[in-house]
Amino acid sequence: MNDTNLARRRFFQLISAAAASVLASSAEATKPALPQIDRTRVKQRKPYVAIQVGVVSFVDEGTDKVLDIFQEKAHINTLWLNTFTYERGTGGRQIPGHPLPDHGVQAYDTDYHGGAFYDYDPRFFRHTVLDDFRAPDYNRLNILKEVLPKAKTRGIDVVAWDYNNVDPSMPAKMKNYELVVEVDVYGRRTNTACFNNENYRNFLFGKIEDLLKTYPDLSGIAWGCERQGPLMNMIGGSWTTPFITCFCSDCLRKGRQRGISTERARTGYIELGKLFDAGRKGQRPTDGYFISFWQLLLEYPEILAWEKLWTDSYHAVRSEIYGVAKAIAPEKPLGWHIMHNATLSPFYRAEEDYRETKRYADFVKAVTYNNCGGPRMVAFLNRLAATLFHDAKPADILPLYYKIMDYDEAPLDKLAATGLSADYVYRETKRATAGVNNEIPVYPGIDIDIPTGANEKQTKPDDVRNAVKAAFAAGAAGVILSRKYSEMRLANLEGAAHGLRDAGVV
Repeated sequence: MNDTNLARRRFFQLISAAAASVLASSAEATKPALPQIDRTRVKQRKPYVAIQVGVVSFVDEGTDKVLDIFQEKAHINTLWLNTFTYERGTGGRQIPGHPLPDHGVQAYDTDYHGGAFYDYDPRFFRHTVLDDFRAPDYNRLNILKEVLPKAKTRGIDVVAWDYNNVDPSMPAKMKNYELVVEVDVYGRRTNTACFNNENYRNFLFGKIEDLLKTYPDLSGIAWGCERQGPLMNMIGGSWTTPFITCFCSDCLRKGRQRGISTERARTGYIELGKLFDAGRKGQRPTDGYFISFWQLLLEYPEILAWEKLWTDSYHAVRSEIYGVAKAIAPEKPLGWHIMHNATLSPFYRAEEDYRETKRYADFVKAVTYNNCGGPRMVAFLNRLAATLFHDAKPADILPLYYKIMDYDEAPLDKLAATGLSADYVYRETKRATAGVNNEIPVYPGIDIDIPTGANEKQTKPDDVRNAVKAAFAAGAAGVILSRKYSEMRLANLEGAAHGLRDAGVV
């Protein structure tokens, strides 16, 4: 990459970042406008019927056969092709220990590695130490070269599903990854990359530039990363392990630039950790857990300031990615996978504000996984009752929680087994479309056979049918069948087609 191209790329990164409201410090009163993007140029598929699919399905079953199944059973017209992931939730076959679906190779792939499942141009990674991340799986098959031409002849769009979730094995699998990881409040290196690390940022930007320039037949990019800040990690989510980050040199410098006392932020989080640890040991403070939590926020407002710094940094990276993409291919949509916690946690919901996200997005995928949503909601409520609201039990919290979230779901003792209803999908889709003010498409994610426990909700065809129907009734511009085809049963996939017909989409 020559210096002119690098300068141009950094220019778009910087103006997008500077303009995004998420970069504004708490002292700023106004939000600069983003560079003008003519959204009439963005080519949006209508209707949008997508499915998330990984490389292994095409390897195991054959590309033509998979595309036949998609079109015949679910009227799929868009692939979210998983081009990058190390995580098993979206990569590889079914997660070991869960039932295999009724298609594909009937064995677990315990040797799954992950990485980029396509050939990338090293020129776009000259300015990062993360320049070696090609997946060795499947004899290094270039899935874009394999699928793009065959999908194109069928009129199927292909979106690069760039999924940047953390897998604990990444430091061992990805060269130089240890150089970009976050540092926790105790000074220990973690396995999560820091959004303020320049090497990691250039890696993320390089993937976008490479995909759009090297593979011009791509119809767009879907970007995902299920991460949250230190306070959210401590309060918890349905699948979150609490850890307190980031206190690396880049974040400490950024905190000082904002006028935050980094030492008081550290002290506040350490004290908060002690409070929650006391809860695990059953050592109730004199004033109880919630009042003690609030006292800590009053004593150490730096706790919230550091949470905002982390969250602003995350949104800033997304806005810069959007700026890079629009500078290269303004007509190709780029949007965001919004993780499930945005519909489970009232605290994370406040941080993932659709009114702001729409400023740097061409679409959003709102995760409305209702089948696995029941068990996940129970796990989140258990986490709340173990930390912030440890003065109460999950059953005590539930009625107020439903009021806050505007849900009308099953009682706690039945929630994991029944899952969430299609009404949940409807309400969350309505909330998302209102949040983006109908300015960009909302594509709810509809879960099909995401693994749950033996006594927890299992997907059935009518579950998918009703969820798809509810999404369109609420104003969705499309749906994304999730999480990956390699764990879906065909009858449940076909349930989506019935929902599309019920909604009058096909």
